[in-house]
Amino acid sequence: MPTSLDWTRGAGAGEPVPCVICGQPAICRSPKGTPVHKVCAEMWTEQQEQTRKAVA
Repeated sequence: MPTSLDWTRGAGAGEPVPCVICGQPAICRSPKGTPVHKVCAEMWTEQQEQTRKAVA
């Protein structure tokens, strides 16, 4: 099942700066203030979950 992050609280926007995952300009900020596209963060989270399952 694809991961869907809820950024309705705490996420923000700012000037376009490189996404920490793909490097393309992003105005989105994670709830911690990191410049990242929501879709990039969801893909990264899904990959991390699958890695944890493979190791367990």
